[in-house]
Amino acid sequence: MSQELETACLEMARVVKWVRKPIPVSDLTNFSTQLVTISGAFVSEELEIDEPLIARAVRYLANVHAMPVMGEDTRWFSEMLRAVLEIARPNTMVDDDNKEFLRDLLQGIERSLSQ
Repeated sequence: MSQELETACLEMARVVKWVRKPIPVSDLTNFSTQLVTISGAFVSEELEIDEPLIARAVRYLANVHAMPVMGEDTRWFSEMLRAVLEIARPNTMVDDDNKEFLRDLLQGIERSLSQ
């Protein structure tokens, strides 16, 4: 795994495990290793999903969606990562009814980028 992806997963582990008391480094690194393994499974040359893209997605999730209450449950991480990667690198066709939601996403993204 790339250093960039490992660093992003460590940042995620720090956010999720944040508490007002010392946390053993081994707890952070063990959880981070789990996140790296999950993240690595999303690499897809066919969909142009590489480790740098995944690292950016992990950092985004850590910044916007991660909370300490999530604990060590990695399901939320895997499912959220899958969802944001699908938006970044679609692998299915969207029908006309659902394109309106994609426009909503685009509007939100444009707002975020202009702030």
